[in-house]
Amino acid sequence: MTETADIVVIGGGIIGSSVVYHLAQLLDPSTRIVLCDRGPIAGATSSCCMGHLMVTPDNAQEYALTKTSVDLWRGLHEQLGGFDYNPTGALYLAESEEDLEMMPVLHQQFLDNGDQAKILDQQQLRDLEPGLAHDIPGALYYGGDGVVLPMLAAGAMLRGAKARNPNVVVRPNCAVTGFQRDGDRIAAVVTENSVIATNTVVNACGVWTPGIGEMLGQPRVPIYPRAGNLAITGHHVSPIRTQLLEISYLRFAHAASEVDPTQTDADVGGHAVNMQPQTNGGCLIGSTRQFRGMNKEINRELLNRSLLRAHRYVPGVAQAPIVRTWVGLRPYSADNHPLIGPWDPVPGFWIASGHEGLGISMAPITGLLIAQQIAGVTPAVDPTPYLPGRFVR
Repeated sequence: MTETADIVVIGGGIIGSSVVYHLAQLLDPSTRIVLCDRGPIAGATSSCCMGHLMVTPDNAQEYALTKTSVDLWRGLHEQLGGFDYNPTGALYLAESEEDLEMMPVLHQQFLDNGDQAKILDQQQLRDLEPGLAHDIPGALYYGGDGVVLPMLAAGAMLRGAKARNPNVVVRPNCAVTGFQRDGDRIAAVVTENSVIATNTVVNACGVWTPGIGEMLGQPRVPIYPRAGNLAITGHHVSPIRTQLLEISYLRFAHAASEVDPTQTDADVGGHAVNMQPQTNGGCLIGSTRQFRGMNKEINRELLNRSLLRAHRYVPGVAQAPIVRTWVGLRPYSADNHPLIGPWDPVPGFWIASGHEGLGISMAPITGLLIAQQIAGVTPAVDPTPYLPGRFVR
């Protein structure tokens, strides 16, 4: 079967769903937009992550991207409904003297970006989270973070896209197998089910992004899977209300890795605990960061480290049953910044990927920036630092 589309989006996770949603908002409703995913919608990485909406203050560019995106999440929840949004805020917990020294630095970073945060002493901390260990000396509270369930959010975005544009087509279980070219340009996307004639393609495939580029005969896009071991507990006696993070989390999670991402034979990399409240009174606990290819086998030793750290901060969690453990794969780029824009060697080919652990946080702004660039609209945030061309040699 042969068909036509104005735009094909490959990858039906939270990023691809956001791209489709924002394209539908900006372009004429006659625009035919086809979303293809090889499996269920939001059934891969988007089903394995914590759903933490995180504002990162350590540099102005990324702050602008994450803050704008988290604000967009609030608007999407109000406009679309159909998914939970929990404005938990975040507590960055200090344990050591080094941690205490980091708190005013992190506090100043939020202030430098024109935002608000508050340093809490032991008593203020216990008032906010009574279940925390009483010997934690202090924490930094930031109220702008939150939590969403990505699978439901992706569905809400796609329903919103179809409501605006009846020519949006969503194709789960429709793997892309190749492309047809007309000179340098894309002429068609070949799937298991059809050939879709199009000149515009968005690659939003997360850890599978490089494979799509290689189908076009392109050099490997420098995105690598970075594994995280996670666990979720049942209800416990002192459920938390706020997202809890070790204050070292930002350094481990969102700095460029010192480990070679092509190294896949050892579980090495960063480790800092992140604890997320669940509506049933349980706790979602993560997460490690290792490069080991597409291996999704649980590393019990590393997972147990996370659990022990969680027990140290919230002793009541130790009494809760572990109801699920799993591994998710984050798309890590070579400089740990996302790729959002055109892939210059192939006109009409766009990339929205490489967000590592900030894919949920950055999904709305990523979709908006891709849509604005395709539509020729002035971007809401300067995309220059995130253009894929920085990796074109």
